[in-house]
Amino acid sequence: MREKILELVRTNPDLPPLPEILLGLQKLMDDPDCEVEDVYRLIKTDPVMSGRLITLANSALFGSGRDKTRNLENAIVRLGMKQVLDLVYALELPKTFNKRKAFDQVEFWKHSLAVAFITRSLARKALSDIDDIESSFLAGLMHDVGILVLDNVIPQEYFNFLTLKDLSSSDKPLYLLEVAEFEIAHPEVGAEFMRKWWSLSPKVVSAALAHHDKGPVKGEPLTLSQLVSMANRIANRNEITHPVSTAFEDPPEEGYLDVLQVSQEELDVVIDTTVMGLMAAETLLRS
Repeated sequence: MREKILELVRTNPDLPPLPEILLGLQKLMDDPDCEVEDVYRLIKTDPVMSGRLITLANSALFGSGRDKTRNLENAIVRLGMKQVLDLVYALELPKTFNKRKAFDQVEFWKHSLAVAFITRSLARKALSDIDDIESSFLAGLMHDVGILVLDNVIPQEYFNFLTLKDLSSSDKPLYLLEVAEFEIAHPEVGAEFMRKWWSLSPKVVSAALAHHDKGPVKGEPLTLSQLVSMANRIANRNEITHPVSTAFEDPPEEGYLDVLQVSQEELDVVIDTTVMGLMAAETLLRS
């Protein structure tokens, strides 16, 4: 079954390509002469995207308590071009996959967005590599995309797996149950999909592949992949979970706050801000 699934991931024409607006934005970002006006001209051609971007720019996740803006160009200046790209990913990707009935995809993307925000917030404190910090939001957002890919390439088999088996009472993590059923799990499927179809940064691909791995112990350097793993567990521990889950509990390692270089109070602020921001994001995801 493993090789069949990998072949489907590599060849299935129904898997979504990266949306045109993201291809255009990425091309702009790769141009060293790109300016705010260039990004503005591209995004303003999509009025719905423009309005949603302004809404998120004013949300708790990205507004930082500043005065609200109702102007797209001001929103882009406030956010910065890299963060604009991250937000367009967050707004576009939930629309790209076929929506099936095996699980609530809005709840799935709320969890993904929460992990993205937590990863980005902690990366600014705990990581020193600029590329890692700039990749942190997208790495968190994409960590579970393999679940959507499995739901698309083997829809009936994955539907049966999620609905006919009592996953919620299992004391094993989802990825081990997937391996037992399909000989492959969603982290590897997601990584293969991103490499093949979306050509995302190797850092983002590696984070998806390793997001169920353990984090480092105190005194060891922290990697982006380990940070995504911890952000995922922090979100789950604070009941910001997605609907494809089991009874398995996987808390962060002892001393993880020291590794992250944050206090419990600082982490609480990140969690509270995430929860408030998801309220605005849910409205957009359900529209």
